[in-house]
Amino acid sequence: MKENILYCIAGTVLGFFIGFFIANSANNTEPNPTATARSLDPSQAGGPLPPGHPNVGEGSGGNATAATSAQAQLAMDAVDRNPQDFTAQMKAAAVFYQLESLDKAALYLSRALSLKPNDLDALTGMAHTKYDSGDFVGATPYYEKVLAQRPNDTDLRADLGSTYARRQPPDLERAIAEYRKALAIDPRHEQSLARLADVSIQKGDKATARDAIDKLAAVNPSSSVLPTLRSNLNAP
Repeated sequence: MKENILYCIAGTVLGFFIGFFIANSANNTEPNPTATARSLDPSQAGGPLPPGHPNVGEGSGGNATAATSAQAQLAMDAVDRNPQDFTAQMKAAAVFYQLESLDKAALYLSRALSLKPNDLDALTGMAHTKYDSGDFVGATPYYEKVLAQRPNDTDLRADLGSTYARRQPPDLERAIAEYRKALAIDPRHEQSLARLADVSIQKGDKATARDAIDKLAAVNPSSSVLPTLRSNLNAP
């Protein structure tokens, strides 16, 4: 019985982490939507968003549905009954994330992290939640904490880079440094190649951008971001 309970808890937390990971990776190829060059949009970045995933940049105000959802009420009741239950906090965060209430998702993730400050699922969930709400500066330290434990995670390394590229004002040098770290681990990492190209175009470094685009085309000739990147590269 004990083994079964532990297995269910592990499955819940892992599923929560995977949901954040897939949603964020599919949606965040574009580093800086306010740049002069046209940024890559979510449809170009990886196809349709996963079911229930909020639009990036939607903000932390949340969805009115969250206030009346029976699922949300059950999740809140569970954490009220068990405020020291880490898994209950994580479940509540997952529910509110799916309901597009990013402020409440962040609240429950914060409570989960107060119970387990170094939990990778909670840290990753908080990083992605802050990123999706447009708090790129706030997302940075959470990505850094995860990468301190998982330094070879190229997807999260690219996401960290984009927290620098998308903040205001952007720190393009720091962004490029993180993309290069990801590519040193995996030279065929598509997200990092696309983001490196995009940020290099914004910086005016067409040589680096062209090289990244050529490498991306070699890795995936049908990549949906290539037309936009090439158009931006050739723009006057």
